[in-house]
Amino acid sequence: MDWNQEIVIQKLIEAVGNPARVLTEVQDIYSYSFDASFGVYKPDVVCQPMATEEVVEIVKVAGQYAVPVVARGTGTSLSGGPLPVRGGIVLDFTLWNTKLEIDPDDLIAVVSPGVITSKINEKANEFGLMYPPDPSSAHVSTIGGNLAENAGGPRGLKYGVTKDYVLGLEIVTAEGKIIKTGGRTVKNVTGYDLKN
Repeated sequence: MDWNQEIVIQKLIEAVGNPARVLTEVQDIYSYSFDASFGVYKPDVVCQPMATEEVVEIVKVAGQYAVPVVARGTGTSLSGGPLPVRGGIVLDFTLWNTKLEIDPDDLIAVVSPGVITSKINEKANEFGLMYPPDPSSAHVSTIGGNLAENAGGPRGLKYGVTKDYVLGLEIVTAEGKIIKTGGRTVKNVTGYDLKN
């Protein structure tokens, strides 16, 4: 670690506006050092953003001090995807579960990254619809983690996997800029296909 941890942690607290969502205690750090695979890598700090603007500020701090950043959902990954192999900051998106909207006319859902996958299907069922991707961890995994790992499940053979159901994304780049790619329609063919 070549960066000043105290300064970075203070800036991260300012970024999220709540010291309770910046975790530094040994037991917290250890909790984020593994997933359902066999790797164990400790982060230096864990941030729990609940808004795009918070992610922007966290990423800017990380860039300023050259701190690695790894995104994480509930850690059900079997591939080691959310492991902080080089330490740094783990972004825990599980608290950011505030948006789950189903538009039955357009057949779309708009969700925050921390929404539990099975909740999307349950909400869709209220309108006679379904969200097909069903990883075995659907009752505990987050949609953000499913997207990062392109999760599938038993219905994947017939209906496809997570990427097949994503029409648009709001992304924070490594420079801390917000971009939106894709949209609310299946036939969205203008510009580069950054979503895929």
